[in-house]
Amino acid sequence: MSDLKLPTQQLPRVICEKHPEWVNIFNTAWRMGFENIEHPTQPGWKPQLTCMPGSGRLWQWDSCFMTLFARFSNGLLPGMNNLDNLYRLQRDDGFMAMAYEMATGLPAFGERINPPLFAWAEWEYFRLTGDDSRFEKVLPRLVRYFDWLKTNRTRVSGLYWFEDSGSSGMDNSPRSGYLSETLRGSDVCFIDLACQQALSARCLESMARHLGQTKLADRFAEEHTALKKLINDYHWSEKVGFYFDLFGRERPESRHNFLNHKTLASFWPLISEVADEEQTCRLIEHLVNPEEFWTPHPLPTLAKDDPNYNPLGGYWLGGVWAPTNYMVAAGLKKQHKHDLAREIAVRHLNAMVEVMRSETYESIWECYSPERPRPATNGYGKLVRPAFVGWTGLGPIAMLIEHIFGMDFDAGENRITWVIGTPGVHGVENLAFNGGTVSLVCRGRDPATGKRQILAETAKCLTMIVSVLGQYLEKPITLTPGKHEFAV
Repeated sequence: MSDLKLPTQQLPRVICEKHPEWVNIFNTAWRMGFENIEHPTQPGWKPQLTCMPGSGRLWQWDSCFMTLFARFSNGLLPGMNNLDNLYRLQRDDGFMAMAYEMATGLPAFGERINPPLFAWAEWEYFRLTGDDSRFEKVLPRLVRYFDWLKTNRTRVSGLYWFEDSGSSGMDNSPRSGYLSETLRGSDVCFIDLACQQALSARCLESMARHLGQTKLADRFAEEHTALKKLINDYHWSEKVGFYFDLFGRERPESRHNFLNHKTLASFWPLISEVADEEQTCRLIEHLVNPEEFWTPHPLPTLAKDDPNYNPLGGYWLGGVWAPTNYMVAAGLKKQHKHDLAREIAVRHLNAMVEVMRSETYESIWECYSPERPRPATNGYGKLVRPAFVGWTGLGPIAMLIEHIFGMDFDAGENRITWVIGTPGVHGVENLAFNGGTVSLVCRGRDPATGKRQILAETAKCLTMIVSVLGQYLEKPITLTPGKHEFAV
């Protein structure tokens, strides 16, 4: 660690009486995040976050995921600057590359793309901060990006294709052939890209409605409905109860064969609201199966019963990655499966703590072995990168607050929902929400009444809904500025 001084008094603080190790890794992640701020010297570039200091490249999907934990920094980590730097490089026709060379501002890998997550990142940033000042500027850009992908990355059937697994972000996952521009993604239709477009449509609809642009909002509501039907018609296997990539045909009426590898890409239908209740339950059966995804450190990015699975991770051949764990947990939470989302987050964070405590591996790593308390290997048998905050900060920061503590922030409704599942004294203090700050602490269970005592302090009026995991939500509580104490 460097001698960098953290702005501790300005950051949010977490409290967890029974798990001080979670507090420690939360603070460690913030320190690494501040150490990984870049200050590009090229004209037009803003300070930004990086997963790989000194690489000279800005990556698209890494940047989007980094905003999802940086938004909890009370405005101190420049996560949204990453998006602004990428928007500045957007082509007039809407295209945005998977990565750009910072020295030149040119795409690093031609017209290869990355998962299109900008709209999700922007909407989640707004839901916490209440800052809608970005929408007028970014909405037209994101519409052009959506339309470019729809025009240039769909087949005759309307299904979507990445150039290869690397473009999907899951570099060496056995989901397609290797990159070949003439093969248009080796004829594979990728479940995640279709769902990411559906997620974007949902978020673009929400942005447009917030701005009063009803016609545009209605258009993206229709886009989501159409994508949901298309994905379920083609990518869902009723026999297996799972979504698969598939080999596409240029005649949509011809049979499209499933690509028989189970990866975490197939859980994007949860967060994108493509899967219904029955499909969600069948996906969960695979998720909690110890022979598939329920490994000692969940969740491997490739199912354990796949012949390519590597218990040491092998990068995306089973490695446990923060972005995919966050995506699955966020999807489960959206589907009201709070208990399972919390269990995944707890096991993920505990495994990270165990590795960080090791004298051999002491750090926060790019990804982890699904079966052993150690970092993952990359695709060539070497250890992955340490001090990776970067998107691995999602676990100790965002997943701790959102999935372990169970807090959800909706600035548009000026509402905080807290589904309590952690025992003992726990909570977060000095967290910026919707233009003010809040502190929310559960003081534990009162032995006389059996109820949990809640202390809430807010700088502004807001609505709060509190419940205990597994119970129905209590009625909304209106909080005025100041301190409040109540029991649930």
